[in-house]
Amino acid sequence: MNIDNGFLIVASQTAEYVAIANFCAHSIKEYYPGSHITLFVPDKLKQHVDESAFDLVITEGVPNHVRAKLYALSRTPYKKLTVYVDADMECRHSDVQNIWTEIGEKEDILITKIREYNGRFVRWKNGKLIHHCGFFIYRTNTATIDFMQKWWENYIIQRERPWPYAEEECPKILRQWDQFTFWKMLNEDKYDINIGFFKNDDARWNFVNGYIAGETKQPIVFYHHTIPSKHSEIGL
Repeated sequence: MNIDNGFLIVASQTAEYVAIANFCAHSIKEYYPGSHITLFVPDKLKQHVDESAFDLVITEGVPNHVRAKLYALSRTPYKKLTVYVDADMECRHSDVQNIWTEIGEKEDILITKIREYNGRFVRWKNGKLIHHCGFFIYRTNTATIDFMQKWWENYIIQRERPWPYAEEECPKILRQWDQFTFWKMLNEDKYDINIGFFKNDDARWNFVNGYIAGETKQPIVFYHHTIPSKHSEIGL
């Protein structure tokens, strides 16, 4: 495929989550008809995909894993820029068409900030989660694609090997979250990757359910819904 920029959505685990992804893609198409959207989904769930919502559906090799998104990131089909969108998000404004101009020339990843008052667990003795990993733009360059692949590999290690930290230093609740893997790669492993935050009213790009209205002065572009409790680990 020879397309520069596009959106990447991942659905796994249940048919209900695929339905959520279908809705997300349709909402993007409503405000950005010319957008290109790719869905990664396990083959066993493909029957639930509304293929009219997507330009490309990839099933080969996709694990039916709670963090299948991490598998998909390094396998983006886009040549220059990819916008990763959590499946439980909804596009609400035509400014989505301008998202490609948000990322600076020197930034590998552009992301939004976590609002601590709205996080389930954000701060511990030796660290704090800052990056909201449910929505971001990233470049298709060697450093970034390598980072995305390592994010997936390190998350698997995080879930499967014994927890290496003392509970009072770094609580085991963090083990389930890919945000912690992201934090560790930046702060402990010291990956050389250029990460920036949306400079223009970042909450409008990823307005998470529970944010206060004052977080954004402009219209919301993407609203991040709270998904049903049986999917709660998928959408952290």
